Amino acid sequence: MAINGINSYGMGYYNYQSSINNIRLAQALSKNTRYMQSAASVNAPVTGPLKSSMTFMRQYNSSMSDLMSAANSLKGSNSSGIISNLSVSSSNEAVATATKKFGLSQAKDITLDVTQLAQAQTNVSAGVKGSDAAASDMNFTVGNGIKSVSVNVSALNSDGTSKTNVQMLREAADQINGGSANVRATLVQKDGVASLELTGTYTGAYNGFEVSGELGAAKGLDTVKTEAADSKYSVTIDGKTTKYESYSNDISVDSTRIGVSLKSTGKTTISAGLDFKKTADGISNLVDAYNSSLKLLNDNYDRGTGVDKQLRNLVAGLGSEKSLKELGITVNKDATLKFDKSVLEKNMKKSPSLTRDLISSVANKAFNKGSAGMRVNSSTLINNDIEAAQADAMSNPYQAFNMYSKTGAYTLNNYYALGMMMNYLV
Repeated sequence: MAINGINSYGMGYYNYQSSINNIRLAQALSKNTRYMQSAASVNAPVTGPLKSSMTFMRQYNSSMSDLMSAANSLKGSNSSGIISNLSVSSSNEAVATATKKFGLSQAKDITLDVTQLAQAQTNVSAGVKGSDAAASDMNFTVGNGIKSVSVNVSALNSDGTSKTNVQMLREAADQINGGSANVRATLVQKDGVASLELTGTYTGAYNGFEVSGELGAAKGLDTVKTEAADSKYSVTIDGKTTKYESYSNDISVDSTRIGVSLKSTGKTTISAGLDFKKTADGISNLVDAYNSSLKLLNDNYDRGTGVDKQLRNLVAGLGSEKSLKELGITVNKDATLKFDKSVLEKNMKKSPSLTRDLISSVANKAFNKGSAGMRVNSSTLINNDIEAAQADAMSNPYQAFNMYSKTGAYTLNNYYALGMMMNYLV
């Protein structure tokens, strides 16, 4: 049994507090670069429980911070987080493709039924032998009453020779394409037969056009082959179906948040939901951070009462067993977690909204546990280490004499010095 000193009433408490204060001071100064650099040249490196405690404290803070960060990326309240950044997809891209135009507030499925695509008007002239000489001039107009272009092509070249039908049609196409009637002209040739094809620049019934005048080699160009038409489709959201028409095949649904390109008639489901890869990676990171924190606490539970408290907080779980299983998370016998991506993918497709809510709930619990860990009084995390360091300090007479030599000889009274010397000699 160590002797505190002869008639050393009250000195035990003083020594205990002094040791704790010295440890805390060393911990604080260890974070100061200037102090550590200067101390390194004159003092021996910190060893024993104190050095180990400082290492653990750094690991603990890093572990709780990593847990909070991984959880925060999956919280529903995080506007820039993984589950807030919803993506869209189409179940049948042969009918329609979908893209996100604006931020989506919630996961949902939208049924799209396309009954008619928007079309541009097309006119095609009768075929003529391309190499034959043109029989007459061309003088006609193409337009919709608001914008039009006049076509004037002479059947004779500047030298008086006759132009061929191909020459006539090519010159007519060039004049139309150089105008502003919103009509595109194409010269079509096959097996020596030539024709002129006109196509409206824009789809929709409002964007039709007319051809009138002397057509010459473009005979029949005033006959419509394909009528300009609007797209027709219906959208079903939450059981309510609404019919729409549009001049374009590029439409918007869900209050313009989702852009859709119609490709053909038929049905498809437009899904607004989580990006599977990003979500799976986020949950995997959370599980890893949780397991890492759990292991650190298990390996250091005897350092202080605060470690034990936070360990109990963690193993209390992140949710019910049923909820975790919906996300592909199972709890092992040692309280660590295991993640199965295939289960998550299956449930994301089956119940996208429910899955998103469960992820947010689990993330909130994990974040709160990490936050609670950061608020734990640091002294309680290593109070057992502090006691061990204090006991070690008081059992080492050289260390005690060194402490008092720095604070002044008057603090070391005779009866305490006698106690020290007896401990040293015995």
